[in-house]
Amino acid sequence: MRVIIAAAGTAGHINPGIAIANKIKKESPRSEIIFLGTERGLENDLVPRAGYTLKTIDAYGLSKKISFQSIKNNLKTLKGIRRSQKNCQRI
Repeated sequence: MRVIIAAAGTAGHINPGIAIANKIKKESPRSEIIFLGTERGLENDLVPRAGYTLKTIDAYGLSKKISFQSIKNNLKTLKGIRRSQKNCQRI
């Protein structure tokens, strides 16, 4: 089985993802599991420490404010979505 788990930011998102990955590995040891996250969150520490591969993308929360920075972040998020789709096709 091939699995991608998207979990980023806080341990409240990442730790449940790791628990699910561990359960999958226990039930199906030959499973391939990768995590998808950002370069800014706790996933950079927690996921590799748990023994899983982490692929990173640029992603930001969508802002309702119109500013140069929010437009820039939205474009980065769209680029990250395209990159994650490419990663999914490889698995």
